[in-house]
Amino acid sequence: MKNIKVNISGREYPINVTPETAAAMERAAEMVNQQAKQFEATYAIGDPRDILAMCALQLAYQNLEYTETYTETIETNLRAIESAWDSKENT
Repeated sequence: MKNIKVNISGREYPINVTPETAAAMERAAEMVNQQAKQFEATYAIGDPRDILAMCALQLAYQNLEYTETYTETIETNLRAIESAWDSKENT
């Protein structure tokens, strides 16, 4: 494990990560900071906790949306493979 510090909304947080995931975790912190800046600029939200809560909600929604889309794509592809396999077995 590797200990890194990420900065989110001006505060440093130490986290333990594997060397392989350190760069991705730093990019994730950058995404949160960018999202926080967008919410701060777009909405009249003064409390940093409210901004971070909105970031968490937005990022969770995006993850859910991606997961559902990805799952649907996999299911569609599996049905196509099964159909092709069944057609091949029947010939």
